[in-house]
Amino acid sequence: MHLTSDATVDVAQAQALMDLHFAIWNEPDAQRRNALFAQVYTEDFVVADYQAKAVGHAAVGQLLQRLQDQHPGFSFKAQPVAWNHGLGRVTWTFGPPDQPGLIHGEDIFTIRDGKLASAFVFLDSLPSR
Repeated sequence: MHLTSDATVDVAQAQALMDLHFAIWNEPDAQRRNALFAQVYTEDFVVADYQAKAVGHAAVGQLLQRLQDQHPGFSFKAQPVAWNHGLGRVTWTFGPPDQPGLIHGEDIFTIRDGKLASAFVFLDSLPSR
């Protein structure tokens, strides 16, 4: 697993990839989501949060399906990407249409060979249970 990022990528390229990334994460249909994976993610793409780590398209697809099943109708709204010498950051909110900012978080990400190679997820706030 390579976590180094391509420093030659500019912020516009990083933004375009993250726009596609969030479109995938907001897509409720698994076939449409999975059809975009090869365009956006490296084969060994890593998503890691406090609860789990998924590596590769199949594992990320399973993680996304669990997220969609647990939170039907929720969507991500992302802020513009910040890019600094090969490392990216994007803040976002996640929630249902009537509470779009229910959950706040941030992804720190890397890009390799023109695709997202990793996304480390930090949750800033969770709804009270």
